[in-house]
Amino acid sequence: MGVQFATYQTQAGGPATVVTQTAPAPYDPMKVAAAFYNALSNADGVSASALVVPEKRGIGPFNEASIHSYFGGLSSPLQLQAISRRGADKVTVAYAYARADGSTCQGKAEVQTTYQYGKTLISKIRALNGC
Repeated sequence: MGVQFATYQTQAGGPATVVTQTAPAPYDPMKVAAAFYNALSNADGVSASALVVPEKRGIGPFNEASIHSYFGGLSSPLQLQAISRRGADKVTVAYAYARADGSTCQGKAEVQTTYQYGKTLISKIRALNGC
């Protein structure tokens, strides 16, 4: 969530120049984890992947199409049930969903975050109970 502002500079006899800058967002592991799981609940692979460090985007579980396919095929969408901070860079999340075959998942995961490029990003997710 960046704040944009513009500075106007005029030159004598010349056209006005507009300079736009984006202020870096504050470091907020809980906000990025909640946004990531909200994107999963909407089967929005593009938004979910954008919250991951660039070197892991589009690969394995962070592939946009895979996220959309898996979470879009659920009979009951993922619901974030709880989120808590665990240290400076880690967040624990609890979530639930039901697969198309009727099986359910009561999941828990540890989300590792980092601050890069003026943004809080997810660097690693570790499932704590197998789903």
